[in-house]
Amino acid sequence: MRTFIRTQWPTLIAASGLILVGCGLPTEGEEIAESSTQEAIASSNGLTTINGLSSANVLSSANGLSSANGLSSANGLMTSSGGRDTVSYLVRCALPAGHSIVKKDNTGKSYTFPGALGLAPEWESGACGLSCQEYVTACMMAHINTTGIHVPLWLVSDSKTMGWGLSSSYPHQEGSFYGNIFVSPPIAYYCDGKDFAVGVVAGRIGSNQVGAPYVNSFWYNGYHCAANCATADNPNDGAGFKACSGFNHIVTVWRQ
Repeated sequence: MRTFIRTQWPTLIAASGLILVGCGLPTEGEEIAESSTQEAIASSNGLTTINGLSSANVLSSANGLSSANGLSSANGLMTSSGGRDTVSYLVRCALPAGHSIVKKDNTGKSYTFPGALGLAPEWESGACGLSCQEYVTACMMAHINTTGIHVPLWLVSDSKTMGWGLSSSYPHQEGSFYGNIFVSPPIAYYCDGKDFAVGVVAGRIGSNQVGAPYVNSFWYNGYHCAANCATADNPNDGAGFKACSGFNHIVTVWRQ
């Protein structure tokens, strides 16, 4: 049985649904770097906060993102700039590079949202089940920077499209993210990586964040992932973690 610490998320939900405030997506060429062995594991953060993806935001996990019933054009996320930023990161995390969805806002204007990391490709046309929800949750939280500053990150996980491969350009293991922000109230956790206090980045773990939307689930036991989470299987046990606090889809972040 899971024991949850319910996160007290910033209250940014207006009548139209969730508002995500950020500095926008990285410019072309900054957003995604490619590896010879993995399609998309380098990314750039910039979200200042996120809230739960409940039905109040007219986003259905029971239907595909590309379907009319999956993401409403009439109300919710597509009706505000902040909401559309949320959608852009959702699609970026869920769908692989080369895939995209086109959605209209409440005025009929069309927007194209490209995929990149491919953690939940099934959500493009089908339901977002528990694995999808946990992957998307971890990915979106991994992109949080409470100052809104874009900094490069290296992401690893047990996802086949992401994998455990590391880069010498990203030597510091910052921390891991996990939970489920699709439920109400949302569950949003992180734990400290071995280098969380090295090369500290403003707005990230280790920098005395203000207004972070997640909590350390191991506040009672040392805070660190290594002492509390199951590491990836050998030979990737030094890369990241495969299970924490009852969640089985974790994203571990490395930074420069």
